[in-house]
Amino acid sequence: MNARVLSQVQTAAALCLNKVELVIPSYQRPYVWPSEDVVGLLDQIINACMTGEDHYYIGTVLTSRIPHRTGSSAAITYELIDGQQRMTTLMVLALAFFEISPTQRLKDLAVLGTTPRLVFAIREEVQTQLGIWAGLIASEQSTDLEKKPYLKHLIAAHKAAKDRLQMLSKDHGPVWLAAVEEFLFNQVKWVNNVMPADMDLNGLFATLNTSGIQLEQTDILKARLMDKIVHHRACYEGIWQACEDMDNYFERSLRRVFPEAAWDRMKFPNLESYSREIFSLERPVEGRGNGLTIAEISLKRVPRNETDPASSEETDDDENDEGSVQSIISFGLLLMHTYRIYRHRQWGKDIGTPLNDSRLNSCFEGFVDNASVAQAREFIECLWQVRYQFDLWIVKWVRLAEEKEKHLRLTTINKRTVGKLSASRAPELHTPDLAQLQSVRYFTGDRSAQYWLTPFLGALIDNPTMNSNQVDALLERIDNQLSIIPDTSTQKTASFVLLSGDCVSSEHLSHKIAYLKEPNGTGFEHYWFQKVEYILWRERHKLGCFQKESLESYRIASRNSVEHVHPQNEEFMNRLEDDYLHSFGNLVLLSPGENSSYSNQAVLKKQADFRAKPRYDSLKLAHMFYVLGKGEDWGREQIERHRGEMIEMVEAHYLR
Repeated sequence: MNARVLSQVQTAAALCLNKVELVIPSYQRPYVWPSEDVVGLLDQIINACMTGEDHYYIGTVLTSRIPHRTGSSAAITYELIDGQQRMTTLMVLALAFFEISPTQRLKDLAVLGTTPRLVFAIREEVQTQLGIWAGLIASEQSTDLEKKPYLKHLIAAHKAAKDRLQMLSKDHGPVWLAAVEEFLFNQVKWVNNVMPADMDLNGLFATLNTSGIQLEQTDILKARLMDKIVHHRACYEGIWQACEDMDNYFERSLRRVFPEAAWDRMKFPNLESYSREIFSLERPVEGRGNGLTIAEISLKRVPRNETDPASSEETDDDENDEGSVQSIISFGLLLMHTYRIYRHRQWGKDIGTPLNDSRLNSCFEGFVDNASVAQAREFIECLWQVRYQFDLWIVKWVRLAEEKEKHLRLTTINKRTVGKLSASRAPELHTPDLAQLQSVRYFTGDRSAQYWLTPFLGALIDNPTMNSNQVDALLERIDNQLSIIPDTSTQKTASFVLLSGDCVSSEHLSHKIAYLKEPNGTGFEHYWFQKVEYILWRERHKLGCFQKESLESYRIASRNSVEHVHPQNEEFMNRLEDDYLHSFGNLVLLSPGENSSYSNQAVLKKQADFRAKPRYDSLKLAHMFYVLGKGEDWGREQIERHRGEMIEMVEAHYLR
């Protein structure tokens, strides 16, 4: 086999210059990125542009050069083996830009000749939809497109990207919109690894999607830190391995790594910080195997559980009682939060780079070059403390055995002993306020950073005996202050100030209240809708507008589509003046699917649909429809009253 792999850095500009066509082969799955991940990627690109970054990498793709299609205008045609989700998302972003600010540049990215640059081998409806968005094909007037399995995620992603770009244009003007467009075209980069022509591409694709074997940035960082440590190195390698298993609970990972510890004599608080007397290893800890080369991967398929101890089937019988779990952040990002906390303790200075695990090793570069043995150990011991508090107080994606979808949940812990701790985690029966507020932060903040975690975890480490009410108050204080920082500051800067327990420089609350009084329509920041959801949840027992049964299953979730309760184009042509139509009092935040289900129906029809559902789409919407339940219409007076009540609740929450 010719094992040479050609690697090249590519940009959108390079695709256009070289007339490159990308083909999605038939064995690839449909486009599945959720709209919040699309917005998350777009936010990272916007942030990289606004902070003056030279470039932004979106990862690596694997391709193979193939003959041109009949009638194609391409000079080069690549078949995408791995990376179609990212490349499809890139095209969706280009088409969203083109619709918001029609320029030839990003249309050139999405179109090659007279057809879309991205070609789906067997999915004509996807190809047609890309052509419609690019203006190559007349639009099909259909209301059922969102229900088609190959289109639903694509359409939701396109709408979410458009909404975010409209918000960017409204908040920062066309100059910044053009700047981000230019950045996406020239500075967003990826590595294209072109496979040898004689490689079994189907076999390689299957192997890549089952082996899970690769050398992560975290592995490189681990190796460099461990080079600093000679004595008790096995212990610190063990700490690292227990901490990096983010899709399991910390105490379970510890039991696997330190099986000789006196587990039957420990209480849960013994896990709060590392003790070499309790957790000791004299032998090298077994970790993941080294990464394989592309040639090795192509020749051998390795079952995941043969190389990854975390995937071993030899687990405690009760371990998976509560179903599968998944962390809200990567291990790389946890390391960066830990490093900020460690730096604050040591030197009082923040890291220089924005938080993004793609920058992990550059972030640690100076530290690993100059750290002493003691500092390397102290950092890893700090990582233990962070991971303990993370699993104690931070939500995880949890799917119970009887559920189809994962939800953000906290878990309760049996603190009697650690002896059977592998079976002692249970999801909270009733969603606590803390989980709902973390959901607000998670879904509305910078997904690549989650800056709120640094001050939150730092305070938990400094005050490990806080009870749940105190922890609730801590996160509310952090959330409130991060939500009203002035435009001259950043979430990164403010979150590091909060790590000291200090108050950040903030706008007066009256500025945000004035903002909520404006008729901003779909331009409203999504955060304020989610924040109102949290406040309504927090005050739910004091309000008389909610049904107990519907509340029990309600969760703050990913929503990014602003719905006009009184529609902009109401089916019976009843119209409202723009000041009322686009008022915060006439708007709710829903998922794209929920939004499309209500469509342009009259308000009373929407109310009937809402009440027929087993759970609430939105507490704000429930508050609105409670008015109609008393025989009132939904008009100017009701919109003004609802807006006033929501603003009063926001003011009271911040001034408590």
